[in-house]
Amino acid sequence: MTVKSIYGLLVIVTVAWLLILGESYFFIVIVRPLGPPLHLADLPSTVLKVLITAGLGILWVGVMFAMDSLHTKFTRTPTSAS
Repeated sequence: MTVKSIYGLLVIVTVAWLLILGESYFFIVIVRPLGPPLHLADLPSTVLKVLITAGLGILWVGVMFAMDSLHTKFTRTPTSAS
């Protein structure tokens, strides 16, 4: 492993933890107390909470795939054409 690939992996791990912490904060502060009681809203708050939580999960997975593709792109060793 080269130093470049180790730094790339450290960046991926750091981004993953930042996403976990940021999305946990967003979930606890915004999503959990969100919404009026179920009988007063057009869209029940539980449905809204599930949709926002699913969106956060999709965002996390998307960012991880993007980080993985960037890491693969920048650490790929050139192959010789034979």
